[in-house]
Amino acid sequence: MRSNKPRDEYSHCPRCYQRREICICPILPTVTTRTEILILRHIWEAERPSNTGRLAALAMPNSRIIPCGGGARAGISPIDDEFLRVPGTWLLWPDGTGTQSNVSELKPPARVVVIDATWSQARRLYRSMPVLQALPRLVLPAPIRCRDRLREQHRSDGMSTIEAIAAAVAKLEGVETARPLEKLYDELVRRTTSLRWGHG
Repeated sequence: MRSNKPRDEYSHCPRCYQRREICICPILPTVTTRTEILILRHIWEAERPSNTGRLAALAMPNSRIIPCGGGARAGISPIDDEFLRVPGTWLLWPDGTGTQSNVSELKPPARVVVIDATWSQARRLYRSMPVLQALPRLVLPAPIRCRDRLREQHRSDGMSTIEAIAAAVAKLEGVETARPLEKLYDELVRRTTSLRWGHG
């Protein structure tokens, strides 16, 4: 459920949005990739401490967050379709279905677009943006490893945004490049769980 609590700089870090007790900033890795990561973040995700697209962007110099969603009333300028049509731009598609693009058969993408939203929000964004439907897809298989997460997943192929980005980086640039993102997420989950249940 989306929290309506305003961010308080005394209780929460203004950079990573975590509570001060579990601020993740001191252990943020620097994950350098050839591939640019464009994170289309739904505006309802922007204030959530559990939003992991923010962490991915903080850790990856070759990434950026682009606000989207919310409809016309949100007052956000529509994303320029031509910006997303730049050659070499692919869409990360984590559910393992639909039209697949095999990295081994095509030139690897220069940019990967990641939709940072709940499944229902992501579906609405995808349907409302024909440019996304026209992009080649970087398809990820369902996650094999069971892990603790910040949010309950209702799908077997459900992943947090940072997990999906890590899987994409592993596929394109190797597991060692992606590993710091995986470790960062696992540590955040550990700290959050410890704070929630009051144990170290």
